[in-house]
Amino acid sequence: METDIRLTSAERDRRYAAIRQRLRSRAVDCVIAVGSNLFYLTNGLPGERFGLLPTAEGTVLTAIIHRRHFVDLSPQVLADAQDWVKDLRSGIDATPLIARIRELGLENGTIGVTGARVGHGGLSHGFYEQLAAELPAADIVDVSDVLADVRTLKSAEEVRMIEAANRIFDVAVERVHEVARPGMTGAEVVQEGVKAMWAAGGDTDSTFFFTFGPVPLQNPILAHLGLRRRIQRGDMGTLTAHSEYGHYAGHSDQEISFGKPKALHREMFAGVQHIRDAVLEKVRDGVTQRELIDAYEIACNDTGFNASPHSQIHQYGIDVPEFPGPAFKVADSRGGKNLGGGGNFVLRSGMIYSISPTLVAKDGDDTLLGGTSIVVTDEGYRELSARKVELLVSDG
Repeated sequence: METDIRLTSAERDRRYAAIRQRLRSRAVDCVIAVGSNLFYLTNGLPGERFGLLPTAEGTVLTAIIHRRHFVDLSPQVLADAQDWVKDLRSGIDATPLIARIRELGLENGTIGVTGARVGHGGLSHGFYEQLAAELPAADIVDVSDVLADVRTLKSAEEVRMIEAANRIFDVAVERVHEVARPGMTGAEVVQEGVKAMWAAGGDTDSTFFFTFGPVPLQNPILAHLGLRRRIQRGDMGTLTAHSEYGHYAGHSDQEISFGKPKALHREMFAGVQHIRDAVLEKVRDGVTQRELIDAYEIACNDTGFNASPHSQIHQYGIDVPEFPGPAFKVADSRGGKNLGGGGNFVLRSGMIYSISPTLVAKDGDDTLLGGTSIVVTDEGYRELSARKVELLVSDG
């Protein structure tokens, strides 16, 4: 697997052009970004806190780096180490951004901020107060929807990053299948998965979740509580990835049985495969999230098992999940029931999906899921994983 995939400056320019066009149409002079919106503009800089992108052509992005990072290091070192951002300044609050806004002569203009309403980061109350107090003539407006809309459809370069992240999880699943055995603790299995992702080129902040027990469930709290518990023969384990490559996520789920699977679990996983096929048959540019969830619920009924509100059919990218922007939203005839935080929207080519359907036993809590990630295309979809959707068995 190729392990040196990078985003180019052409990708940076594409993003800036798309954002600037939207902002200028609303007479916004600049935008302040934080969190994953800031990452989207910088491609990730150590210690980054805030960024300012002016909408005027020919101006550059200014990134504010936590002052601790430049106490004993010239900003030029970081400027020379990458080609996305060259105007780097030290700070911990709004002060250097306010200075930059005044340099640009925008203190009486319209300043866009990215709030928290769409789940892609937000400014603190203290930052906002400082901005409003020191720039009283400025009009401060929320433009979170612009960043959310632009980020929704992934470019070919972004898809390559996300595909690499998913292939890294494939390696972790293979490693766990090879070495995980009854008697090992949950922490030992997680360590094997994380080490495998690192060895395959994954980011050091990749995370790996492992939930296991005689009654299969997928839950972050149970994964945490299981770190000290030892696997028993007859347990079913659920592996969930937030593998990362260049801070782009790979995300899906894999089931593994420790010893011969119970008849119930074999039947349920066959149902998971049936459901996933039914959902994927619907995936194409122009359908809606409601159509996918309807297909999921109908297929669940076909199996004789129950659907789950946590259907595990959602989008992601830099964030997991990462819901589409308002430009893609449409009304829903069922008032948003079982659609999750993203609501109803139209699928478009370039959306990334984790399609890993969840199935729940009729007369118990047993919950199985499994799948991989895809990118929506004009013709349908393309798989971003080399892994087969199958129930793995550890016979050791």
